[in-house]
Amino acid sequence: MTLDQQTLSIITGLVVLTAGTIFVLETLVNRDSTTSRLWSLAYLAGILTAVSYALWATMPDAWWTVAVGNGAFVISAGAIWSGCRSFNNRRSMLWVVILVGVLVSGTVVVEGTGGGDWAGAPAWLLGVGVFSALGAIETFSRSMGSDANARGLSIVLIIESALFLTRFVVLAVWGSEHIAFDTYLGTATTSIATIVLMIVAAVTMSVMRADAASPVRAGAGTRLFSRRGLLGHDSFDQVLTDRLARSAEHEDPVALLHVLIDDVDEIAVAFGRSAADHVLGEFVATVRSEVPTTAIIGEAGAGRMEIAVSGMPPGEDVALATALRRAVLTIDMADVPGIRLTTSIGTAATHRSGYSTSALTRAARVACEEAVTQGGNRVVSAAISGDVTGAGALAASGTGPRV
Repeated sequence: MTLDQQTLSIITGLVVLTAGTIFVLETLVNRDSTTSRLWSLAYLAGILTAVSYALWATMPDAWWTVAVGNGAFVISAGAIWSGCRSFNNRRSMLWVVILVGVLVSGTVVVEGTGGGDWAGAPAWLLGVGVFSALGAIETFSRSMGSDANARGLSIVLIIESALFLTRFVVLAVWGSEHIAFDTYLGTATTSIATIVLMIVAAVTMSVMRADAASPVRAGAGTRLFSRRGLLGHDSFDQVLTDRLARSAEHEDPVALLHVLIDDVDEIAVAFGRSAADHVLGEFVATVRSEVPTTAIIGEAGAGRMEIAVSGMPPGEDVALATALRRAVLTIDMADVPGIRLTTSIGTAATHRSGYSTSALTRAARVACEEAVTQGGNRVVSAAISGDVTGAGALAASGTGPRV
């Protein structure tokens, strides 16, 4: 059985309309999170896309429907990416999505009535492909990276990204009349893929939304700390944000230390994973014993930690970091002969970087990277701008052999 373009457009539209309506209604009834609202926007844009293309299939003279459909399609893909960012507690960047969608629609308007079936297609295909790729990447990071339910959405976005970027390349190289584009990557292929992917995406997003709203996801009955007593990255960010917000009201100083075990990757390669785990355990134990009991300590990556301390006067963050660096040097690594453990530490304080979580975190990390660049086993304090300068940085060095 062969389905013509009009029939395929109607079937695709019905699937999108059904899935989108159910998802949007659930969002309205439950008054769900920002993530759900962004994903609902994706479905609403998808419905507008389906309606626009259906009108184009029945009224070829209505060229403006292509402009609306192409822009809405890009916004749909971008809103999924924005929703994924929101799920991971990042800024949604929705304004970027809207701007790109408007620009894609504008490419069709520029071509006008003479644009034909594929007016503005390069910008449309590239926009959908790139946003889908960004969404796929986001599903493997932070909260979504540890959520098994997100893998369905990962697969959907990877396939969609591969399909649209491939169509973009084929269209740019051979044109819309080439058999590779017209037969294998044309409307029929895209419509069938859209139907399947839409169903999978709707189920996946619904499950993730329900999971995000459950008491377990909210934190009831779950472990906030790792077995070594460190907060996870997302939990640390939330606690730090709350600490900074309350400190800002009273202008209480807060310092943030970004701590890195020097040569942690080399230790794992040279001595094995068990030795690296032992090193990390000794390192964490030393940090926990040296910093004030009011400090919050979180994981920041392999061999990395972040330490936030309230009530820290200007300059005391460097003193604390220096004491911590020296304490690490005294760790007895008798169980792993040949290792002398050292650490690079970057510090940032609210009197320089302000009470923004992102600014303070970035300043401390940049300072830590500068400490590594300078040879490691030292402390570097961030400058006012959040960058580290050679003249403005305060350093306490004591370099020596590490492995």
